[in-house]
Amino acid sequence: MTTTDMTKSSAITLDLARRKCLIANMALKLRNKEFLLLSYFIKNAGKVLSRTEILEEVWDRNIFCTTNTVDVHVSSLRQKLKKYSKEKIIETVHCIGYIFEQR
Repeated sequence: MTTTDMTKSSAITLDLARRKCLIANMALKLRNKEFLLLSYFIKNAGKVLSRTEILEEVWDRNIFCTTNTVDVHVSSLRQKLKKYSKEKIIETVHCIGYIFEQR
């Protein structure tokens, strides 16, 4: 397995080749966009990402979506992550977007 097959933060491991997510050594089932969104957050840990940036990188650039789409998917991802961690990993940056805090 090459390093490009794995994306990792301190508690979360994404196996990009197998499309699997482990958090605290337990499997977390994610939908396709949630997986891509989490992968993008991990790759950009500590960086404030605007909703538009997230749309352009995670969704198809040729599709029309509102930035509310990002909010809905981030909310769903947060709910799933909350089951494994009491800490809020994805923080909202008001009027801008989100930041993934690597812990």
